Amino acid sequence: MTTRGWYKERTLTTVDTVGREVSVTTGLTRDPEGRLVAAIAISDGPTAIYRHAADQDDRTELLANVTETVKELKKLAHVPPR
Repeated sequence: MTTRGWYKERTLTTVDTVGREVSVTTGLTRDPEGRLVAAIAISDGPTAIYRHAADQDDRTELLANVTETVKELKKLAHVPPR
């Protein structure tokens, strides 16, 4: 049973920046026009749709941004690349 009524819903638990437990849910849902879209939500907050970047092949802008952020963290925190 899904908690948001999404298709292919996946939820993981992590902590926010002050240490409170939060759930991060990703899955497929419908936008206001009824189109099937990929989305993400944190706990009971709003849902955000993954937008597609024309130059990223199958990657979305969100995935591209997350990838760049992790690279920056590794560089600034002196984490060796894998």
